[in-house]
Amino acid sequence: MLSLRDIMGNIKKGQSALNVRVIMNALEQTYQKLKGRIVITGCDTNGDSGATVYMTMPSSSVQGANYDVVIEVHTQTKMQLNTGIKVYTNSPSFGYNFAYVFHKKGSLLFPEKYPAEFKTMPPKTRNPYHSVGFDKQIFAGIRYISDYKLPSLIGEFKGTVPSVKSFQEKMREIGGIKLELERERARLNN
Repeated sequence: MLSLRDIMGNIKKGQSALNVRVIMNALEQTYQKLKGRIVITGCDTNGDSGATVYMTMPSSSVQGANYDVVIEVHTQTKMQLNTGIKVYTNSPSFGYNFAYVFHKKGSLLFPEKYPAEFKTMPPKTRNPYHSVGFDKQIFAGIRYISDYKLPSLIGEFKGTVPSVKSFQEKMREIGGIKLELERERARLNN
């Protein structure tokens, strides 16, 4: 299972300090834009060892679309660099870039919600070196949990486990949203 340190260390590996700073600044800027629109939809504890936080957050590229983001952390207090994590999101960016790697490292939640090829075929174009990294939705989710404070989330949302759409269901939904937006633009232009 991956820890936050594994992911952060992998981002820094082979990068100059400037590149790492640019990457982290871009992720932080995305988080700052998203944080007011992130919605916690549930939280459940895994015995005494951890918690799973469910949330939705808006797409930065498809107006009106929201992605499910689920983060399992192996603590119920404060996340630290050695905290083990598992993640799920139906964001295409994560699916195409990182689902395979997270699956191989034992840190992919709900592997059955991804197409089989995401778990068996390495991403040759988008992540040819099989690097572990942050998708902007995963980064934003981890930052939000950290800002909100995990014990507060557990206290407020414990026992609420919402349904989470599969990757394929979300792609069909986004296709419908895009089609509706195109129809609305065409209607306004006529």
